[in-house]
Formats: sequence, structure tokens, C-alpha cells
Amino acid sequence: MKNKKGALTDAIFVPVYLVVLVATLFIGLYVWNSFRTGMTDIVANTPQNSTVVEAMGIIQVGMSSFDYMFPILVVGLLIVSLIFAYKTGAGVIYAVVSIVLWGFAMLISWVLTEVFDNFATSFPTVAADSPIITLIMSNMKWLVLVWLFLISIVMFTRNKQEEQQLAAAESAFMR
Repeated sequence: MKNKKGALTDAIFVPVYLVVLVATLFIGLYVWNSFRTGMTDIVANTPQNSTVVEAMGIIQVGMSSFDYMFPILVVGLLIVSLIFAYKTGAGVIYAVVSIVLWGFAMLISWVLTEVFDNFATSFPTVAADSPIITLIMSNMKWLVLVWLFLISIVMFTRNKQEEQQLAAAESAFMR
């Protein structure tokens, strides 16, 4: 990631990535819950019942822990995006383009919120077992709005002196 540039499009692509990740997680948890229910019934009258049920319970706890890690993932992606946005900076001409990108990002965030809501409706037990993910994804519009606002502030507040200092630090680091 030597030449990674930050842009307002991060507020579009990261939420798309998050929706794909959450959709995959929901499908995986649904398949796991179905498997666990079936396997619990199969081993109910066997001597290995307690071992298998205990192992499946441990696996369930591990898979469900992603709900608690999801905010850390979102905040981490936001911080990385802000660092790259600061590194990139933006001129006044970019402000006109950013207005169009703000509108497009808000439209995409609305679509992504609807897609997630349909997933949550399709997998209600998984959505109920993942309240933090459901809360964050249901409020994707606000998350994208905050993301756009922070990236815009970071990109447009850098002045010429900071650009020169950053360029000098990068050139010293690249030697």
C-alpha cells in the first residue's frame, strides 16, 4: 500500500465491503445454526453427546463473538481511511466533485441499508443473535454521512506547510 490515496469514494466502497461481509456472516451463521440443530438431534442418544454438544457450543460462542468485534472493524477502517485522506489532501477544485460524491454516497448508503434490512428479515434468528451488527448496519446512512464529513474535513483542512512537511517525511522514509 505504498501509494494508497484517500478519497471520498472510501465512504462508498467500505460500506459495500461491510454489507458483503455481513451478508456472508449471516449466511454462515444460518448454515451453522441449522447444522448444529440437526447434529444435536442426531447425537442425542449417543455416548458422545456431551462432547459433541460442548464442542458445538464453543464453536457457536466463537462465531458469535464477531458481533463484538464488528465495531472495532468499522472504526479501524474509518481510521485507515482518514489517515490516507490526510496523506492525499484535496484542492478547492475537488470540492465541486465532492458534492456529487456526497450525493452518490448517500444514495448508495440508502440502498445498502435496504439490502441489509432485507437480509435481516430473511435471517431473523441470526439478526437477533447479532444485535451490534444489526444496529450498525441498520444505521448505515448515518455512518456514511459521518464518514463523508470526517474525510472531507481531513482532506480539505490540510495547508501548504503541512503538505511540504508530509512530503519531506515521506521522502526521508523512502530512502
